[in-house]
Amino acid sequence: MRNKWLRVFPALLAVLLLAACGSAPERALSIKSPPYATLPNGSDPLNPSQPSPIYATMKAVPGDNAVRYLERKHGHALNILSLSGGGQNGAFGAGFLIGWRESGRRPEFDIVGGVSTGALLATHAFLGTPADDVVLEEMYTQVTSDDIYVERPVFHLLSGTDSLRDTSPLYAMIGKYITAETLRRVAAAADDNRWLVVGTTNIDYGQTWVWNMSLIAKAGNVELYRKVLLASASFPVVFPPVEIDGHLFVDGAARSNVVVPGMGGTQKLNPPLHGPGTLYLIDNGKITQPPEALRRALGDVAAKTISVMMEQSMQTALIRSYFGTRILGYAYKSVAIPDDVDIGNDVLAFDPTQMRAAFDAGRALGMQADPWITAPPDSGDIPTWALESMTAR
Repeated sequence: MRNKWLRVFPALLAVLLLAACGSAPERALSIKSPPYATLPNGSDPLNPSQPSPIYATMKAVPGDNAVRYLERKHGHALNILSLSGGGQNGAFGAGFLIGWRESGRRPEFDIVGGVSTGALLATHAFLGTPADDVVLEEMYTQVTSDDIYVERPVFHLLSGTDSLRDTSPLYAMIGKYITAETLRRVAAAADDNRWLVVGTTNIDYGQTWVWNMSLIAKAGNVELYRKVLLASASFPVVFPPVEIDGHLFVDGAARSNVVVPGMGGTQKLNPPLHGPGTLYLIDNGKITQPPEALRRALGDVAAKTISVMMEQSMQTALIRSYFGTRILGYAYKSVAIPDDVDIGNDVLAFDPTQMRAAFDAGRALGMQADPWITAPPDSGDIPTWALESMTAR
């Protein structure tokens, strides 16, 4: 990350210092209610004290939530997949999914949730055929930064621009892989009561909005589906925000690096209807980074600070996800990039060599009989006894 951020952050400072000189027009706060998005707990984003209309009618049994509703529909415990953010390191998740299928142990997922690069993985992970795996491999081993963004000219920084880079190439790539036929397949899975969701950050409201992509697919709204994916992967400041219905969205990982759908409910949950299901969580990053003495230069300090912030976001998300699975009565299983894999330090580099290394490591790990971690790491943020108490339940 260091060399890249040494170039990015002087420009970033210019943006911040010159923002007052920009000519961007004022915006009005949108009060349009989202027909396909909820808060992570299933509440209405514009009326957080009330359940979203999307899920309100699904909880006919007191003590049920969306997961219990789907358990009743399926007649079995659920397999839930959550895919984290991580930029180019999404190659690890793509490789892991393929190796997992090749091992013969990858299940069909009843619910898939994705954030940022995980959102870009989510559709084809959800559909889950060998042909979809081919798409995942292509997306994460045959691209460069030119397929993701173009740098904005310096003079644009003086005109009130909202980002350092233009993500038109990324939107074009999303359009290549997310077609009307793709949506028809997602909609067909929704008819079988399988759900696909994606997390974004609404920066007007300071909320995580979780979009039910299955409902968008059933409505046949290809443009909205693509825009939500783009929004979820739009790293703030570096990539431009995405406007949907007057709301402004950036990378879902800006607020929550993982979404686990179905954790909501207005009262204590009933026990699982068919025994414990499983949350499988693919962390497209490393659990720990070795310490190093930081050079006291602006680019180094800024880059390392953002790296620490992102790492902390992930650790918090892992603990929250684990806590949620315990409430559900489900098993928690996660994987992350092994420490010895050289993935560089810049998740926005989209370097083919580093992405291939992450992909190959993921594929090899996915083929192992038991690659899973069954509890989140102890990062020192909560008392050890509290973490041990959760894991002992």
